[in-house]
Amino acid sequence: MGAQASSRTVDTGSESLRLHLAMNSSGYAKLLQSVECWSAPTAAALFYIDLCQLRSVNRLASPHVADQLVADVARCLKGWAGRDGLSTRLWSDEFVAIKTLDHAQQAAEEAKGLRDALTTLSYTGSHGASSLAVSIGVVPLRRPYEWPVLLAHAEDSCEQAKRRGLNQIHFHNGSQPLPQMRANSDAVSEFRRLLESDSLSLHPQPLIDIRNRTPRIAKAEFLLRIERGPNSWSPPPPGMIESLELHGLSTELDEFSSRRLLNWIDDHRPVLERLDSVSFNLSASSFIDGLFMTQLYDEVRHAHVPPGKLSIEITETAAIKHLNVAAEAILEFNRLGCRFSLDDFGAGLCSFGYLHTLPVDEVKIDGRFIRELATSSVSEKIVRAIYQVARATGKTTVAEFVDEAAKLAVLQDIGFDYAQGWLFYPAVTPETFIDLVMVERRVAMR
Repeated sequence: MGAQASSRTVDTGSESLRLHLAMNSSGYAKLLQSVECWSAPTAAALFYIDLCQLRSVNRLASPHVADQLVADVARCLKGWAGRDGLSTRLWSDEFVAIKTLDHAQQAAEEAKGLRDALTTLSYTGSHGASSLAVSIGVVPLRRPYEWPVLLAHAEDSCEQAKRRGLNQIHFHNGSQPLPQMRANSDAVSEFRRLLESDSLSLHPQPLIDIRNRTPRIAKAEFLLRIERGPNSWSPPPPGMIESLELHGLSTELDEFSSRRLLNWIDDHRPVLERLDSVSFNLSASSFIDGLFMTQLYDEVRHAHVPPGKLSIEITETAAIKHLNVAAEAILEFNRLGCRFSLDDFGAGLCSFGYLHTLPVDEVKIDGRFIRELATSSVSEKIVRAIYQVARATGKTTVAEFVDEAAKLAVLQDIGFDYAQGWLFYPAVTPETFIDLVMVERRVAMR
């Protein structure tokens, strides 16, 4: 649409939804729509900005002060981007901006100017006055614009800047491509086809209560499977889930999964009575999408799921990256009797420090530690430490990828509550799972 259309500065803002999720609905999808309507009259660069201290502002000052600081950042970015640029708030503490340039080499100068402008913003908290700190990732723009890939590059560059300290800038090197999965638009088309042809299903993988002498099927994680033929199912191909998230479509998958599981619960109440809970996975983008979470809240409430029987799994990375939003959402769903499980725990660098602040009910240990549990003393020590912290904070523990009796023995010695893996069962069809729970009831060891 040219430069005329680009004069509109997008302001996603922060809406106060009923769940008080501090995010505009479908922020990523709306950003994609906006940038696809934008065209640079000259050279341009993409800037990804992270507000490093927003959580501290909430804690040391107040949410009102934090909101004011965010508003100041939005105004600063809007003025800096100019009529031919674009700026938007993407997540709670992250912004994206596009700046037109006279020449590509100007990007470094503009990035430094933006950093200097943002760091002049200040707030006053219990410790006195402080200046804002930021991290900035920069990606030069070249036609044709592959926006999902460019945005992923920009986010990666911002993460690189954060690792180097406060107020750092990192420029993307075009010779360092993203993994192939990030540009796999074919996976998106395939997902659409599978969804329209009703070829997607959820298959439960049993979780085993290993606290007693006789293990029992106690829970189930419902996993996505694709129909390949009569009685033939397979997991999604590598990269599909990541590609959906990259293209802003993971909420469609999460909507499918949550509704399919709620329908299963409604149709199989007697099975649910014999289980501790059932769970499904929720992507990071859906978790911070206010509109989606409000919709999910209503659907769970209308489903009348017995308290404690439904669990939502979120990754540790998503929960920690959006800590304030995560805590508010979890507490709101807790009022419905819904539980939360922290998946892949231990994958992040700051796991222990955040565990006590997250109101989750359960911790699932990152599978890489379980795979080496029987052969690596370091992995065993890490698993024991995670267990002790989880127990001290009142959370149950789950070990994934348990495929050997030797690993199970170590987990039982440590004191784990549940185990999941091929030693017991893979993901099975819903019909097989019902038979396991209602008929056999005993656990078959492989």
